[in-house]
Amino acid sequence: MVFHETIVAPATAFGRSSVGIIRISGSSVLEIIKKFLRISMKERFAHYVSFLDINGNILDNGIALFFNSPRSFTGEDILEFHGHGNPFLLDLLIKNILLTKNVRMARPGEFSERAFLNKKIDLIQSEAVCDLINAESELSIKAALRSLSGSFSKKICSIIEQLKILYSRVEAIINFPDEMNELFLFKSIEIDLITVIKLIKKLINTAYHSNILQKGIKIVISGSPNVGKSSLFNYLSNQKASIVTDIPGTTRDIICKNIWINGISCELMDTAGLRKSKDIIEQIGIKLAKKKIYSCDHIFLMLDITNNQLFNNKLILKSINKLKSNQNITFIFNKIDLINQDPCLKIIYKKFKCIYLSIKNKTGLDFLKNRINEISGSLNNIEGIFLARRRHLSELENSLKYLLDGKKYWFKNKCIELLSDNIRLSMDCLLKITGYFSNDDLLNKIFSEFCIGK
Repeated sequence: MVFHETIVAPATAFGRSSVGIIRISGSSVLEIIKKFLRISMKERFAHYVSFLDINGNILDNGIALFFNSPRSFTGEDILEFHGHGNPFLLDLLIKNILLTKNVRMARPGEFSERAFLNKKIDLIQSEAVCDLINAESELSIKAALRSLSGSFSKKICSIIEQLKILYSRVEAIINFPDEMNELFLFKSIEIDLITVIKLIKKLINTAYHSNILQKGIKIVISGSPNVGKSSLFNYLSNQKASIVTDIPGTTRDIICKNIWINGISCELMDTAGLRKSKDIIEQIGIKLAKKKIYSCDHIFLMLDITNNQLFNNKLILKSINKLKSNQNITFIFNKIDLINQDPCLKIIYKKFKCIYLSIKNKTGLDFLKNRINEISGSLNNIEGIFLARRRHLSELENSLKYLLDGKKYWFKNKCIELLSDNIRLSMDCLLKITGYFSNDDLLNKIFSEFCIGK
């Protein structure tokens, strides 16, 4: 794609540093070399040279690099000035460069956007550039690099290719029914459809975990009033952030604290005690608590072991029944010091863990620490994990839904036209992930999140 305007921007963060970089991309690069460097440049070769202003006066000395089209990041001619990192000096150089015809300041993310539009990278890789810059842990960096190298893209493209083959077979039956061995093709279509559904389900599972890796694990501490939620929150966050009293309904807002475990960001949330209340402010707090419980990744449901066992069992069953498919829950029985019970860990309903502890006496807390390590450590064990955004996960889920609908209607009434339509819609969802579709609004939204110079 040919752009009439050349873009320029600082590629290093604002502020004083030893080195400052200016990046230029577009058709005016050769003219800028002639005006501001006045040398003959060799491609991909570091030239130590003087940086000049529009009148030929020396502004700085440094390294200049030239990348010829199409062998560059954007697919256009690129020029980079590596000079001293004085922001005023860099700004002065940019002001002079902007005096060149058809040269303007780049928008945030515009270099990556041009790389995408020139098919140097796909949309997943473009977003991975931004994710790599913003990564906050070693695991996040590794995952972003896998996405940037095309790991995620290859998985998506492989599924798209399989759907294309499936779609072509279905369309062949629709358009040439007399020339096809329908019984053989129907069986083949059913087998391939089930195979693709399994692949997308597996990819959704990996994408879900990678999305958690990007945004962090959200853990909500919930339960009835006065069961020890705020005490547990203060212990885990290592500070007295929540008020602890014997008065029920003390916590009325959401108290949040980020902690790092195994290189993963965990957002802890202390919430209002769940009960019926006539206090308007407490009602708002309970409503906020329920909202956070619904949207979190993991729930620590705290229970008072001195309460009626039937009451606690009802809370446990109610919580399990309300769990979403991508949520998990740990039941924490507090105040074991009041009944002289030893701390321990039990498993109920074959998979849910119950921890018996006393926050007051600091007993049984090792079981809880191990549980948190387990929750965060699970992400480290996902093979080939990449960084997936909420947008990717949403499109994968939509793609799967269309295929499941197509499968259901096919086995129910053998309507080949409806199956064809669902396969096509499923492919469209996957194409939105890689960016090989036309939607300017989405592209503008994605690239606006980038920093200037990328």
